[in-house]
This record gives sequence, C-alpha cells and structure tokens, in this order.
Amino acid sequence: MDEKLRKAMDEFMTRRLGDLGTDSPETVTAAITQASRCMERLAGALAEEQRKLWTDLEDALALQIGEETRYYYKSGFEDAVRFLLEWGGL
Repeated sequence: MDEKLRKAMDEFMTRRLGDLGTDSPETVTAAITQASRCMERLAGALAEEQRKLWTDLEDALALQIGEETRYYYKSGFEDAVRFLLEWGGL
C-alpha cells in the first residue's frame, strides 16, 4: 500500500477506536466496570510496597490491551482493504 493510503487508514482507525470507546455496548461497559472494581478491591488489600508493583502491572496491562486492540483492528482493516482492492480489480 502506498504511504498516503496507509496514513489515511491510520487516521481513520485512530478516530474509529476513539468513537468505539465512547459508545461501547452495555456488555463491554459492564465487563470494564467489573474488572475495575476487582482491581480496586485488590489494590486496597495490598501493602504499600505491593501497591507500586500493582500500579506498574495495571499500566503495563492497559498498554498491552491498547496495543493488541490497535494491532488486530489495523490488521483486519488492512485485510478488508486488500480484499476489496484485489477482488474488485481496482
């Protein structure tokens, strides 16, 4: 793919992921809320020195989830574009 198309796709995906995050279905919102509550309870039960380790883990997991989401979304979008371009003979 040429660089102009790749840049347009990246911009589109960034906007789309933002849109999805603000308008997620109830099941997604409920799962996020449940996980957040569990994490808060666990953090509250930890000793002070353990809380720093927990915070580091939370940050690492948030980064991991974000990177995985972006990677798979981008891969799927690129596959769809490639399919349409090759299938449609464009």
